[in-house]
Amino acid sequence: MIDIRPGDNEKRPCYIEFELSAQEDRNESIAQGMPVYKDVEMAYLTPTGSQGTSRVPKFITAKLLDEWRHGDKIRQGPIPYYIEAYEAWKAGLDIPANGLDVKNWPGVTPAQLKTCQEVGVRTVEDLAEANADTIRKLGMGAVSLVGKAKAYLDSAETNKAAEEISALRIKIDAMESLVKTQSDQITELQNDLESRPAKRGRPKKEAA
Repeated sequence: MIDIRPGDNEKRPCYIEFELSAQEDRNESIAQGMPVYKDVEMAYLTPTGSQGTSRVPKFITAKLLDEWRHGDKIRQGPIPYYIEAYEAWKAGLDIPANGLDVKNWPGVTPAQLKTCQEVGVRTVEDLAEANADTIRKLGMGAVSLVGKAKAYLDSAETNKAAEEISALRIKIDAMESLVKTQSDQITELQNDLESRPAKRGRPKKEAA
């Protein structure tokens, strides 16, 4: 079976799809003297910009899933996205995009969206990191479109950082307010104690 290395363990792994296929169980077919089939889970990996021409099949096995979770310790590291996608497929859910799907990108026109889909670019992140071959396939205006994707992601990252700082500021303000309230309460208690008259003790008995 064809393998993809190292394209499926980079920061931007291949697109992945799953399918339940029927495969002949040769041993059982021979034993029973008739074709016997079993269900087999398959994964199909498609590199960015391949236009579907490099759709590589892989059998889903316990070993493969373990490699996706932990890496094979020799050629590749873990690929969490593949596990997330597999679990979504098993649960009957849509496979999540590994980033922002170009169809949900506010900055794309219908023509640009169609071009990206035809070329095999499915996310804004993949568009921003498009290689020379993908840019060539995108055609006229590709460099500008890639730059637009990069600018959008940079802006999103800046906005995210600003939101995180704002949230932290709110948290700090709340803590400062709590500390001030507690300090005021302590001061009020101290003043209350100081304003109370001192208690007189019982007079000592004189010795007989």
